[in-house]
Amino acid sequence: MKKIFLAFLLFASSGVFAGTEVRSIRTSYDFIEIGSSEGDVRSKLGNPQSVYHYVFSDANNRPRAATDLRYTVDNEKYTVIIVNGVVYKIVWER
Repeated sequence: MKKIFLAFLLFASSGVFAGTEVRSIRTSYDFIEIGSSEGDVRSKLGNPQSVYHYVFSDANNRPRAATDLRYTVDNEKYTVIIVNGVVYKIVWER
């Protein structure tokens, strides 16, 4: 019974740390959106706090190289996922 309760507790708390996909990030003077180039992201948001490179499989099961760029904008944390040099996804971390 304790194991079931612990598993439920871990499952229920995982939503607290989950991110929400957003379509853009607003900066002081401009914004970044899905489809923006990696150069635009770096010029408008500066250097990321961390960078993570990895490979994932797309919908057609083809391997794709991706890069996660983590930023804090106005005390909000974002992960910008770059695939083929453009913004593929933006995740707002709550």
